[in-house]
Amino acid sequence: MESFTQNSSLSFAQFADKLPFGILVFHSPTSEFSFESKLVYTNPIAKTFFALPKVNQIQPSIKEIFPNLQKEGFLSQILSGLSKKNNSKIYLNAELLTNKKFENKKLYSLFAEELSENHFHLIIQEVTERSFAEKSFYENEFRLNHVLKTMINGVVVTNLEGQIIYANESAANILALSIDNIQNKYFSGKEWRQIRDDGSPLPKEELPLAEALGKQKTVYNFEHGIVSDGEKIKWLSINAAPLFDEIGNLEGATASFLDITELKNTEHRIQSKNKKLKAILDAIERSAIVSVTDTKGIIQRVNQKFIQISGYTEKELVGFDHRKLNSQFHPKEFWEKMWKDILSGIPWEGVIRNKSKDGIFFWLQTFIHPLYDSNNSIESFLSIRFNITEEVEALENTNRMLHFTGIQNSKLQNFAYIVSHNIRQHSSNFTSLIDLLEESPTEEERKNIVKMLHASSEKLNETITHLNDIISINQMLNKPVELCSMEEEIQKTLNILKGSIESRNIEVFLDLEDHLELKIIPAYLESILLNLVSNAVKYVRLKKGAFIKISSKKLPGQVQLTVEDNGLGINLEKHGNKIFGMFKTFHKNEDARGIGLFITKSQVEVLGGTISVESKEGIGSKFTVFFPENPNLVVPF
Repeated sequence: MESFTQNSSLSFAQFADKLPFGILVFHSPTSEFSFESKLVYTNPIAKTFFALPKVNQIQPSIKEIFPNLQKEGFLSQILSGLSKKNNSKIYLNAELLTNKKFENKKLYSLFAEELSENHFHLIIQEVTERSFAEKSFYENEFRLNHVLKTMINGVVVTNLEGQIIYANESAANILALSIDNIQNKYFSGKEWRQIRDDGSPLPKEELPLAEALGKQKTVYNFEHGIVSDGEKIKWLSINAAPLFDEIGNLEGATASFLDITELKNTEHRIQSKNKKLKAILDAIERSAIVSVTDTKGIIQRVNQKFIQISGYTEKELVGFDHRKLNSQFHPKEFWEKMWKDILSGIPWEGVIRNKSKDGIFFWLQTFIHPLYDSNNSIESFLSIRFNITEEVEALENTNRMLHFTGIQNSKLQNFAYIVSHNIRQHSSNFTSLIDLLEESPTEEERKNIVKMLHASSEKLNETITHLNDIISINQMLNKPVELCSMEEEIQKTLNILKGSIESRNIEVFLDLEDHLELKIIPAYLESILLNLVSNAVKYVRLKKGAFIKISSKKLPGQVQLTVEDNGLGINLEKHGNKIFGMFKTFHKNEDARGIGLFITKSQVEVLGGTISVESKEGIGSKFTVFFPENPNLVVPF
């Protein structure tokens, strides 16, 4: 290096004065740089660091300017580096450099460089921010490497050609390959076959990294399968993004991915089950009557079959409860038990009779299943129903016939004996009269015998008519059970007998419970009332003060009907076991036929009820009938 002359010193000073960092130039009398080297030049920036002597004053030595550096050994390191041509930067804090106290911790770099055989300079530059930035960079780089190594996502980085230049351990684990087998390969290489959800090949240009490199586009949650080295299909969810350098030029791409194979397989299983479930639900929807209600019974959904059988529109059903369809057939306890079961999570099965908007009754085989929310709490109920009205009505008719047949069979012997006895009696009478007719010597005797034959014929005809009346009970068995008003039926009977009641001056007293209704065969109730009230009218004994008292009331599970009179009465000690017998009469009333009470008792028993009598001769009679409130629970109608 040329010597540092006056001219070169001047030129250097002009240059150094403009530099943004501090420069101090030192002179050594020998070629050996020592602690005694004197300061010969300081640029403006350097002067702000030190309290240097003014011009023409004694020049300080390097050890005087940097006493702390000498003390700590840094000055020896600097001078030694100059002699060996092996100088390097030294980083120092401000207090060590200037021997001053600073509140803000600043960092400086100190660099020595030879200018000539006898001159060297020191460059002082603040590097606080740069140092922190480098430190932060290295810390962030360390953290990033740590995150990449420990994260469950696989991560790869490619260059512009699509060659993988980085892969983390998770990427190797997910792909079942070593990191060496992943790096330097191309993401679209033949080593792994990449497929769509349906199993068809996925074109290279549609791969997420291809999108990131080709279109410089970020791709999120792209799912595809990958098959490598004969392995089973692995399903990946991939995010890919382009990478740019500091001036915005594309330099590669990165992708992170997760192994979603188990999730995908579960999804496929669920989809398969959902297809089966949908097929089942579609079949149910087409064949069954379906509704969904909330936990309070409010209808949320109905299908077309529900709308058709109910007769209501969807708007008339949704938002309302099933009481709109209540037929008043089932007792309160029936519904309480059903709600107790389904609210406790127990599926319910049963048969329900409903009533349509048009008043038509229909029977439904019903299945109610609780539906649960994500918290495993019941949120609604699914009801699946099948119309079994025809089957129920057929069964009702069959059961009714079987029930009546059982009652009739128990009376068959007595019935056959009575009919046989009466007809045989008439037949014997005919035979005797004919014999007499053939033997009668005079015309007068023959005329009398013919009159007797006519009388016997009328009696036989009457017996046969009574027999038809008894058999007619069968003809009413196929009639349906209906809800009847007791008050209306009693008034109807009184209107039929109004003429007879008024002609006999009979006073009628009624004690009827308000709005009392009864499930019964209407024709049976009409017949029972007519027989009991007409008997009371028929056997009146007083011309003044005669009365009939009729009462009805509801009892637990029963409806009670009472018909009381103050007529002739019956001697029960004498006739009590015969009172409901066939062809039994207890007074000489010419209208008596002896079949009314027999028919009444038969009808009451067919309905599952009972009939009893209290009577005293000359005082009156009281007939009490108990009907079951719900005949279906007693008699299978």
